[in-house]
Amino acid sequence: MRAAVIARFDQPWELQQLPDPRPQPGQVLIRVRASGMCGTDLHVHHGLFPLQPPIVAGHEPVGDVVELGAGVTRLRVGDRVGVHWHQQGCGRCAACQSGREGGCAEAQTWMHLGGGNSELMLAWASGCTLLPDGLDAATAAPIFCAGYTVMSGLRNADPRPGERVAVLGLGGLGHLALQFSHALGLATFAITGQAGKAAELRAMGADEVLIGGDDPGRALAAAGGADVILSTTNSARQVASAFRALRPGGRLVNMGVTDSPIAVDVMALMMGQRQLRGSSQDERSDLYEALQLVAAGKVRPAIETYPLAQANAVRERLAAGKVRYRAVLLHDR
Repeated sequence: MRAAVIARFDQPWELQQLPDPRPQPGQVLIRVRASGMCGTDLHVHHGLFPLQPPIVAGHEPVGDVVELGAGVTRLRVGDRVGVHWHQQGCGRCAACQSGREGGCAEAQTWMHLGGGNSELMLAWASGCTLLPDGLDAATAAPIFCAGYTVMSGLRNADPRPGERVAVLGLGGLGHLALQFSHALGLATFAITGQAGKAAELRAMGADEVLIGGDDPGRALAAAGGADVILSTTNSARQVASAFRALRPGGRLVNMGVTDSPIAVDVMALMMGQRQLRGSSQDERSDLYEALQLVAAGKVRPAIETYPLAQANAVRERLAAGKVRYRAVLLHDR
């Protein structure tokens, strides 16, 4: 099989021919059709994960099941599936028994079996989710990390009818958070530092676009504040600024890896019963809901597509901040 291999950290990925893998009991073999490129892939590229080269990255893969390992009964050859980060837990610990396999100390992820930047990949059957009918692979791919993450963040914010949601950080994750919030019928504000994105964000469902600059909290407070802030920015200073614009009882859900620790105003935290929460990919139902909204056309990931052979160019484009909003590698090209 052909694969984009990280042979050395901080060096160009190598397009190599590798032996075709075979599924072990409980696993499936997937012919990858599309694989999303995520900011986390840059962290892998720089050696920030506990992995040693050679590595095949890619944790937003979508494809067709072509072979079943022994004991797999819930998937069939020909099924169109995507694979999420956490694929399987030990099944016996408190985290697994309570339905939160991602917290299992022995959890299996793409890092154990190899990622989706290859023509074929292995996955635990338990880590695969069927694609809704009619949803194409390129559109579905970003939902298996970016979409899953922000849908979990939205659900973990516990939004109530009539509350106002603000989205801070309108990139690969944020543009999906904006659309999910709008699709659920919530009044949704977009906070951006780029005035040129205003029309685009309104078309995605923003009821109002606020130009936040270096102090997004000031702009949000002037607009009446928010009950929920979904933050995907990597700026700790912007998160702290936005927190001050929460209404009493408001919740800020952080889903970005910030450039420094987040230092919120303690008085704002205490006196207004405000909350700072963290969230990543959580309930499996969040992923299912996100996929259904995309399949129904209520949410449309904004993607750029490239052939697998251009993986290095895409990685460099992502590192330079030039991708508008999400990049997807297509393996049929």
